Amino acid sequence: MRASFGDFNILGFDTDNSAGVVRLRYAYEKGGSFCETLSFGAPLPGDDSPFRPAFEEALAALLVLSGVSYYKAFAPDNVVVHHARTTPDRLPFFKKLYVEGLGEFAYRNNIDVAGRLNIFSRAPLAAAATSTGVRPHPALPRRSAVLIGGGKDSLVSVEALRAASEPMTLFAVNPKRPMTECAEASGLPLIAVSRQLDAGLFELNKAGALNGHVPITAIVSFIAIAASFVHGFDAVVLSNERSADEGTVERDGVSINHQFSKSSGAEADITDYVKTRISADLVYFSLLRPLSEAHIARLFARVDRYDHVFTSCNRAFQILAKTEPARWCLDCPKCRFTFLMLATAMPAARLRSIFGADLLDDARQLRGYEELSGLAGHKPWECVGEIAESSAALLMLARDPAWADSAVVKSLAPRLAPHAAELDRVWTRLMTPSADHFLSPRFESALHDYIGR
Repeated sequence: MRASFGDFNILGFDTDNSAGVVRLRYAYEKGGSFCETLSFGAPLPGDDSPFRPAFEEALAALLVLSGVSYYKAFAPDNVVVHHARTTPDRLPFFKKLYVEGLGEFAYRNNIDVAGRLNIFSRAPLAAAATSTGVRPHPALPRRSAVLIGGGKDSLVSVEALRAASEPMTLFAVNPKRPMTECAEASGLPLIAVSRQLDAGLFELNKAGALNGHVPITAIVSFIAIAASFVHGFDAVVLSNERSADEGTVERDGVSINHQFSKSSGAEADITDYVKTRISADLVYFSLLRPLSEAHIARLFARVDRYDHVFTSCNRAFQILAKTEPARWCLDCPKCRFTFLMLATAMPAARLRSIFGADLLDDARQLRGYEELSGLAGHKPWECVGEIAESSAALLMLARDPAWADSAVVKSLAPRLAPHAAELDRVWTRLMTPSADHFLSPRFESALHDYIGR
């Protein structure tokens, strides 16, 4: 099937400046074309705008990254980029995001993407002389765009920046109800960008084309980076924690990470790309990179305004859901892990009120918690914390009268007890911010002050 469609071509983009619309175009060599539409909700920088060159550089990167959604339908050997700004020197950046961002997809579909993917540029030679480096532009407004996903992590970033009196707006792509309700609860404005995938992709999936996880965080990041020149902000703030660096499984000595595009490695690469290719004045980073999931849960528990609007359950964000999903499905790795982390940080009655159930006192959840704590199977294909983090949390709860008799804690704590001394050291590490991050002094100070409040 892959051979019948041939090479995957990344063609280019066009803009409707007054309507605030961008169209990204792709095609397979032997049939099948796609057009993805982005609506920024405001006029785009015009051709004579000093922000236009940086905006187009951001769109050129987004063009290649969004293409991964269509590439994966057949995962051919060759990806050919035709857009003028994507010169050969930029291709290693994109290849890494394709290969590692599709690591889970390749593993689960038994495809060697890393071993055979070639990305070529057919940019006109004349473009190479004009598309290197960054062009100066007027200063962007001092304002942070906090990417909000409807979960606890981004809300901690919001509260930390609020405490530091940092000007900010919230930012989301295709916001679902939990995102809009969290925005309302925060009292902050929300910038929403619409991303409409080509309907033909869903038809291919129905017909049996390959499907799976893509580096969506990187795609959303470049949408936000492009939006900075439309809506005016000088910082794109993510809320990825250091736990995202731990891989999910290992194959042939290679770690495969469901969360690769949330990892510090991806953040470093994107940060460098923004500085050297797009704008020297725009900063991109994760405010929570120094922190563990357990520490973030403790910070989240400080405020209760989001208790009944946030969710970390991915099933609440289904793209093609026919009905409004429940806020918590109560039967997935994300629900289990979030419940576990928050159990270490807030009273049991409050947590049960948030979830409408007690996952730690439900014996049906036992296998899922075994996987989270490394006692069975492998780490779930989800954005969950470290294996040691879950294990240490379960032992902490075993010492808490409010949780010690819960079915899951009662069953798993004795199996983890032989490692108690080591897991106590893990917990101390989890509550100690790391020095490995990409925060400027302005934002490092904001986070440090919020932790110390």
